[in-house]
Amino acid sequence: MLKLTIRKAVDSFLDMFDSLYSAQPILRSEEESRKLAKATSGLALYDYKGCVASRRTRQEIRRLNIDIERRDIGKCSIHQDNLLAEYGELKAPCLRIEEKGEVQWIDKPEKILFFLHDRFDNKALDEVHQKSA
Repeated sequence: MLKLTIRKAVDSFLDMFDSLYSAQPILRSEEESRKLAKATSGLALYDYKGCVASRRTRQEIRRLNIDIERRDIGKCSIHQDNLLAEYGELKAPCLRIEEKGEVQWIDKPEKILFFLHDRFDNKALDEVHQKSA
């Protein structure tokens, strides 16, 4: 009981700290936000609130100013069951990517961050636009 109370207090403190000291989100135009919403519709992040790697991933998602469905495996047994059924193990963070009817999984935090930067960072988007022009 005491452990649970301490964990909740620490989580609350870390959430407050994150909101005060996290990086500013990337500013996006309304058009860009609509395009990104469509691009992120097939993504879901399975995470756990108390996990440091999950927290770092959530912070980067906020900084990139993208909307990815979050599925907390610590709070919801349905998400735990889905992750076990689809991926085969409980792991956080774990990014589910559904594109063109196929599902891929990324289960390493560094690879998740690389994927997000590659797809959604303004600098990466600018380079793609320049190459296509």
